[in-house]
Amino acid sequence: MEIIIGLIIFYVIYQFIKGFSGKGKATDKNEVTLRVEVSGPGDYSSSYNRSSRPGGPPAKWYGPSMSVKVKDYDIPGGLVYVGSNLPDNYGYENDACLIDPSLKVSAAEPWEAGDQMGYWPKFHNIPAKSRGAYLKWLVGGRSEPEAYIGYVFLFFYGLERRLIVDGAKGKVSSQERSAIVNEVRRLLKIYGGNRSFSGYANNFLAMEWALYQSDNPAPSYIDFDDRYCTEPFQLVLAKHVADGKPIPADMALQWYRLNPNMSLRTPARRCAKEFKYLFTRRYQTKFGEGIIVKPNKTRLKIDYRAASPSIRGDMKLKVPDLPNPFILTGPINKINEIIDECTQELDPYSRFLGRKGSDPKSLTALSLIPKELIAQSSGAKTIRDRLSRICQDGIGFLPLETLYKTIGQKPPVKLLKKELESLASFIDSMGYGIAPDIRYHNMKPTIDGSVTVFPKGHGMDFMPSKEFRTVATILRLGAMVSQIDKDLAPEEETILQSLISDNRELTSIEKDSLTAFLHWCIHTPQNAVGLKSRLSEVSETEKSAISHILITVAHADGEIKPEEIKQLEKLYTTLGLDKEQVTGDIHALAANSGPVTVGLKDEDASYAIPQPAKPLGTSMGFVLNEELIRIRKEETKQVKSVLEDIFAEQEEKEAEEPLAGATVSSNPLSLLDTAHQRLFNSLLEKETWERAAFQETCKSLGLMVDGAMEVLNEWAFENANAPLIDDGEPIYVDVSLAKEIVDVQ
Repeated sequence: MEIIIGLIIFYVIYQFIKGFSGKGKATDKNEVTLRVEVSGPGDYSSSYNRSSRPGGPPAKWYGPSMSVKVKDYDIPGGLVYVGSNLPDNYGYENDACLIDPSLKVSAAEPWEAGDQMGYWPKFHNIPAKSRGAYLKWLVGGRSEPEAYIGYVFLFFYGLERRLIVDGAKGKVSSQERSAIVNEVRRLLKIYGGNRSFSGYANNFLAMEWALYQSDNPAPSYIDFDDRYCTEPFQLVLAKHVADGKPIPADMALQWYRLNPNMSLRTPARRCAKEFKYLFTRRYQTKFGEGIIVKPNKTRLKIDYRAASPSIRGDMKLKVPDLPNPFILTGPINKINEIIDECTQELDPYSRFLGRKGSDPKSLTALSLIPKELIAQSSGAKTIRDRLSRICQDGIGFLPLETLYKTIGQKPPVKLLKKELESLASFIDSMGYGIAPDIRYHNMKPTIDGSVTVFPKGHGMDFMPSKEFRTVATILRLGAMVSQIDKDLAPEEETILQSLISDNRELTSIEKDSLTAFLHWCIHTPQNAVGLKSRLSEVSETEKSAISHILITVAHADGEIKPEEIKQLEKLYTTLGLDKEQVTGDIHALAANSGPVTVGLKDEDASYAIPQPAKPLGTSMGFVLNEELIRIRKEETKQVKSVLEDIFAEQEEKEAEEPLAGATVSSNPLSLLDTAHQRLFNSLLEKETWERAAFQETCKSLGLMVDGAMEVLNEWAFENANAPLIDDGEPIYVDVSLAKEIVDVQ
């Protein structure tokens, strides 16, 4: 008898263990399988009361075309579970989404009583007034824009359970899945401004595709750039690699964004559109169609991170047998090289946008964007067409104010160096150049003056030679003389042009630039302001060379008029020469039948001798290029240095904040109190912070999150003209900027 009783007990125990171990198995091996392991912050099992397991008949799911009445609330459109028995994944209490009609409800509006709910609300344990507000939101078609976001999540929990849990058992048709997807997309349009809901909802949509439609291309509404979509993206990447396809630029960037060990720096986030375009171009230039990744041996496993506390945990989903390239470091390192390059190029533009009151459409902002991006910006084609019309005859000459209007900008009140550099840089990006260009011609126009515009421009990496700068100064001196009688002779312009065209040391870009500069010089009144002070220490040989340049240009038309002589005397006086010497130099020019020597014998020719446009008469003893030929090579360096400097403009002292960063004190942290200093030092640890972790760090220091962010961002603006922290989910910290401010290597 005892043996029989023992066998019966053994059998009962066996059946119990067998039944328990079989719980949760999918009925279809081709569908999703779940394995739930709850630990850490998501461990709710310890708080469950095992005696409160739900009982009674199973709850009912109301599909998308159904309606249900709860208390006095008529809920249209279905998509909810209603009843008293719907165990969660742990089997100890009802699912958070279950609407239990037996529970007490108090009337409220959808925007009320939200603060009385917990972080992971459950219908059965929220206050009666919160239940009333939730039911009122459901009755209103789930569309009230001011509704508390917790009510949206309560509803969303039910959609998660239906798709993930019931779907794993084959209970959800494709039509119903489509209705659920459309509902989530509709909710995103209304409540997508909430970062948390947006993330969970996007992950839900991506996971629906991954589990049920992954044989088809991913639909456009799935945002794989979202970190919440990391798991579904791994399936996309795995299929791509398994098929032997190259990784395109957009997928490579998504891979980098979603990699837990990588983080985009501030310029890439603040200038997201520009960064993506720049990365795509750089990536395609280096890898063509993309990187080819060899399938690895590690197999793919993906989880679903649920918003609902009732199915929250480590939920392993069954996916096709595929490699898991997402964990590989080699391809990520290749991508990272391009990421760093693009980030550095966008850093000046990002810093500018980070400054208070900065205008992203301003000329200063546009001049800081990489040129290839400006060329692709909206309106660039219109501007290029306008500049093309201006230069239809070669070199265009127009008022500076008109040029600003041509590019859609307002002229500045005062022309400072920075404004002119921005203008010149922008015109260059359009494939044209301007003269004078303050960066190269050592000159600047006036706000009511004119400029020249010429095709092709200076290019991206133009570095003017000393020869360029020397010739530019000679051109201005020559233009100054040619303007004395207010009647520019063609011969005068020709001899100055020959200095450019016959010079073997100038590049084609330099010649184009100097030709445009000459055009500006001879059509714009020149003056000798500042000449005397800059020539006070010039040697007599150098002064003589410059004086011969002036005489040569004045005599280019074969005649030197009295008013020209008078002006030449003034220029000689400015040079520190005796004005009576003008007459002697003119007679010497006319009397000599051969070239006039400057007293230097070495004929190391650096200039080709131009042919005059017309005979200058047998009395003309030298021409400009011949004079320069006779300057010895060593002394040429000195003379060129003088010529380069005599027209150097005295820069205004601009009391403006530096663009790339301000000079900081030896100890900028001293401007912060102790608590904020400690917070700053903590933030140096990493760039990406989950909001909960950031909040905990602030709390430990006795700081409020919003206030701490404001203080540190204001401090960063004062020291580097850029914010330190980008608020969001997650929170980003510009660690490189922080280290720059405090000079940490």
